[in-house]
Amino acid sequence: MIILFYVSLFALCAMIGSKLFEIHFRKFHFVSKFLISCDERVHKMIALGVFKYKQYRKIAGLFLFDFLPAYAYELTVKLKDYLAKKYYNAGDGFRGRRVLRNNGSVSFFLEKLSEKKTDSADHKI
Repeated sequence: MIILFYVSLFALCAMIGSKLFEIHFRKFHFVSKFLISCDERVHKMIALGVFKYKQYRKIAGLFLFDFLPAYAYELTVKLKDYLAKKYYNAGDGFRGRRVLRNNGSVSFFLEKLSEKKTDSADHKI
């Protein structure tokens, strides 16, 4: 921190000294032209930096406030569909509704009824 102070103090003293020397002898206009050209370059770099900052700030705003909420909503919809499917399949297992697929889809309850009817029909004969 102190080194930065000394460097800036030296630069300030050099600028004041060169200006006094130029005013006294009126011959060194190249120093003024050099300083003006450097000043223009610094202003261009500052303007470019401000432009880039505003551009990246807009991009970050779009990402944070448009893309992320839409992406989170899409993920929650997919998760909701996945969980609903799992819940439906698990509920069928708890309630005893299993689907057997040897001659088409028949529920477990209907198959039990058909077995009971055939057992009772065999005992009556």
